[in-house]
Amino acid sequence: MASTITLTGDWLTSEGNRSRTHGTGNLGTYAASGVAVTPNQLGLGLIDDMQIQSVDGYVFEFDKDNSTIWAYEAGADGAPLDEVGVTDISASVFRWTAIGR
Repeated sequence: MASTITLTGDWLTSEGNRSRTHGTGNLGTYAASGVAVTPNQLGLGLIDDMQIQSVDGYVFEFDKDNSTIWAYEAGADGAPLDEVGVTDISASVFRWTAIGR
């Protein structure tokens, strides 16, 4: 399944020279090295930052340099977080907030 990013409700707030948007998403079948996200998907022209809620035991991180969302899960035997392998995590819907222009 492909990833989805959805703008929800009254999704755009102006904050001076920046905008804040929010919505929901899922990463579908996750593969290594993150899932690409575009400013247009987030209702922006440029992404300054993106915060993503953890859900269902997954921790998400936005990599601004590569414009990708990474998914992590608890490592084996209490080790630090590991990147999720090739796994269908489409049922794990997260909330996100982005700031940009």
